[in-house]
Amino acid sequence: MLRVGLKLLLAAAALAAVWAFVPLGGRTLGDRWHRARTPAEFVEHGWAELAGKPPAAQQQPRPPTRAQARTAPGGHPTESHSDADRKALDRTLSQHL
Repeated sequence: MLRVGLKLLLAAAALAAVWAFVPLGGRTLGDRWHRARTPAEFVEHGWAELAGKPPAAQQQPRPPTRAQARTAPGGHPTESHSDADRKALDRTLSQHL
């Protein structure tokens, strides 16, 4: 009985890993589940994506992430440090080392 229980536990762990970490058609099943409003929509959109067909209702695009929002139009980061910042960092490092 213990062996059957361990086998069931191993199978459940494998399914949970596939659900969370294995991308099928570009997204994991967990991502698809969170985007869908109903279980029927989850199945419908998931099957359409795996078959290569566009979903019936296109989803709205996501807003840009923080990293994309901080970049300049040329695609380079806009963050910079002044000489005063560098001197303050040097002072702090010399005090603590």
